[in-house]
Amino acid sequence: MGKTGIGMRAYLLILFLMLLLSLPRDGNTGGISTSFTEVTVRNLSIGKNYTIGQKVNRQLRVRNKGKNSIELKMEVLVPSKSELKEGYEPIPDASWIEMEKDYFSVEPSKNAMTNVIVTIPRNKKYLGKKYQVYIWSHTVGKGNLPIALGLKSRLLLEISEKERDLSQEFAGKFDFAVFPDEMVLENVKIGGAYDIKKVIGKVLEVKNLSRYPHIYEIRSISAKRAGIEVEDGYEDCPHPDFLTFDKSDFGLKRKKKSKVKMYLNFSEREEYAGKKYIFVIRIRLLEEEFLLNRYLKLYVTTAAEF
Repeated sequence: MGKTGIGMRAYLLILFLMLLLSLPRDGNTGGISTSFTEVTVRNLSIGKNYTIGQKVNRQLRVRNKGKNSIELKMEVLVPSKSELKEGYEPIPDASWIEMEKDYFSVEPSKNAMTNVIVTIPRNKKYLGKKYQVYIWSHTVGKGNLPIALGLKSRLLLEISEKERDLSQEFAGKFDFAVFPDEMVLENVKIGGAYDIKKVIGKVLEVKNLSRYPHIYEIRSISAKRAGIEVEDGYEDCPHPDFLTFDKSDFGLKRKKKSKVKMYLNFSEREEYAGKKYIFVIRIRLLEEEFLLNRYLKLYVTTAAEF
């Protein structure tokens, strides 16, 4: 038994020395930190989108305190019951939370920084609710670090007990229109690049109907993310980024309009042939307190021949 005890202690000593030697010689053990530890956002409305950085004047920033560059990933986590703050429930769906950017290469003593966007579905059952969600920021790929580093930021959302009608509160200030409201493309060949204007003679048009200048953002997103039901016979395109635009952010003066060209390019893979897909184009008005969206649906039938 004595020899066994000595052998075990020797083994543990060797293991400790190996771990010690695996530490970076330049002492990059500073870790990561954030001031976004717990943020509470109150008086949210159902059916609205909010940029948290503008709502509470705080973006999500994670600082690399070490001496080496790191790769950082941010993910949304639904808390377990044991992690809940008193009076709060787990967020019903992690898709309510979106980061403008979720992957970073961070130099020493620099910050990874992103806006956190919250979308509250338009459903009266959420009125008066309080929800909790985590954003987990963690390193990926160990590099010179012997272990991965991570931290959680707790976001607390409090939804107003009454439904707000922004169109009444801000009569006409944020009005804008999108034309057309849907498009159809048929017999699209896989692996080919399509200029939609050349194929069907249409472009996307955004018009600022208000008396104020505004900034707009355009993105192709999944129907699920937009909360839009997919019609029978169609399916949500697994890669919304197959659809791109000639501009992604633009400003419009009052009563002015802008035309946006669209391009479709499916990867040359057999799995996309003979399918009926729906793409959802989100046009978003970027406002200080909240975000307003309009949606356009693009129906695409791909050619069966590959």
